Amino acid sequence: MDWGTEIGRRRLLGLGAGMAVAAVASSCSRTTSAVPATVTPEPTRTRAPSPSPAEALFPGQPPAGELYYGASVPFHRSLTGWEAELGTPLALNRSYFTPQRNEAAQLVARCRDDLAHGRLPHVSTKADGTWADVGAGRRDAWLASMLAPLGALGGTVLFTLHHEPENDAGAPGMMPVDFTAMQRRAIRMAADLAPDVVIAPVLQHWTFDPSRHDVDPGRWLVPEAAVAGLDVYNPWSPVNRKEWRSFGSKMDEVRGWFEGVPLVIGEYGCREDPDNPGLAAQWIRDAATYAREHGIVSMSYFNSSLNSPEGSWEMTPAMETAFAAELASDWVARPA
Repeated sequence: MDWGTEIGRRRLLGLGAGMAVAAVASSCSRTTSAVPATVTPEPTRTRAPSPSPAEALFPGQPPAGELYYGASVPFHRSLTGWEAELGTPLALNRSYFTPQRNEAAQLVARCRDDLAHGRLPHVSTKADGTWADVGAGRRDAWLASMLAPLGALGGTVLFTLHHEPENDAGAPGMMPVDFTAMQRRAIRMAADLAPDVVIAPVLQHWTFDPSRHDVDPGRWLVPEAAVAGLDVYNPWSPVNRKEWRSFGSKMDEVRGWFEGVPLVIGEYGCREDPDNPGLAAQWIRDAATYAREHGIVSMSYFNSSLNSPEGSWEMTPAMETAFAAELASDWVARPA
């Protein structure tokens, strides 16, 4: 790796020069007032027709300007109970499974229920074995135990194998090359067993952050995947007092890596600032506006306190109100 080239490439991507990078390689400041930042009114939109099968890049692709809008459910609430509180069903339900608990059947059941209730399922599972095992075909039976029944459901499913893999990389069989091989194996199997299942590799924003010069993000990309996924968080919390970052400012840093590829946001989140009431709710609204205006096709709020040592991501009542208003909008896509 020529790190001089890599640093130059990151600078170009930080400026959004995706085309320049393709030729080479084939912040908002935090508001200090308690008053939320002004939002530019959304222009009037004409509802676009759904892409024809010949035009769609993946099954269930929403029309331009629309996206699947949803969240993961707080662990202490029922899905239908939370939807009743929101006043509108989720358009996308994000859920997580692990093979160590023999949860393949539960994953399929979750997708069946979501589709039956008008939600797009976005499910994740860790690998059964190493990434190299899956990529080499040594876990085909395990993959088929999910893909075959998912293919019989008759609806689109977003399927993520080991989201945020960067956290678990390093051991034999668990390198970026093994991760991409696993994704390719899953894509080939899904094409045969479950054409409506969209394999969605989900990576961390941090891997693509232009301030980093110690990793090549390109090693994690899967060009064969119909969509690319990212997890994007505002890092600020009352504990760490890091810079307050808008969703859009973080996406602008990295979108050049995904030029022309539909993006799914596997997780995103923001914490409430008790000194700035309403700011986190505005963050929610601004994130949805940015997603619509930049061709993001799905986004799922990580509504949980799990694995969050610097503060929970669970929505406060004000954030839920903002989220519910967005969820009820006519730009929200829902499974056919």
